[in-house]
Amino acid sequence: MSKRQLIALAGGLVGALVVWLAWPRDKPEVVSARDEQAPAPVAETRRLPPPPRVRAPDAPAAEPYKEEYVTSDGIPIAPPRGEVKGPAHPHPITPQHERLYAETRMIGDLDGAMEARDVPAMRRLLEKYRHEYPEDDQQMQDGYAVVADCFEHGNAQTRAAAERWMTGHNGSTIKRFVTRYCLEPPQ
Repeated sequence: MSKRQLIALAGGLVGALVVWLAWPRDKPEVVSARDEQAPAPVAETRRLPPPPRVRAPDAPAAEPYKEEYVTSDGIPIAPPRGEVKGPAHPHPITPQHERLYAETRMIGDLDGAMEARDVPAMRRLLEKYRHEYPEDDQQMQDGYAVVADCFEHGNAQTRAAAERWMTGHNGSTIKRFVTRYCLEPPQ
């Protein structure tokens, strides 16, 4: 065995030893009597207030759930969340649920048009989306418009507009599409 091979073997063994020692293991945690008596320090956390929710002007206001909703057979209707105490009918689908489901279907249609690069369909669906859901809670409408512009023009102006949109819409799920279709080089 040559000197070079011997050095390589020794280096490999040292590397394997380091990996083996650094590998996490399930070890029982040792707690001293002093640790059991002292309360653990509580990390101070600050919670930011939630962003204000804007309701569409024609959207019905949500009613708070009331426990006294009982059907004609005397069995109560289950609350939207939480535990059900005894027999209960399932929670009904409200107009707010229907509106949310319709918005989800519309977003799915927009995503399909975007994947097909069908700009006229995207513009038509986007116009309908803006009309029916002006509140744009998810910050998506302008992002779809930016992607449609990139498909349609694909120049330095649309790239600059996409970059400006990206800096101002951190909460939008459309950022990945703006990045893919406007900022990354075409494949």
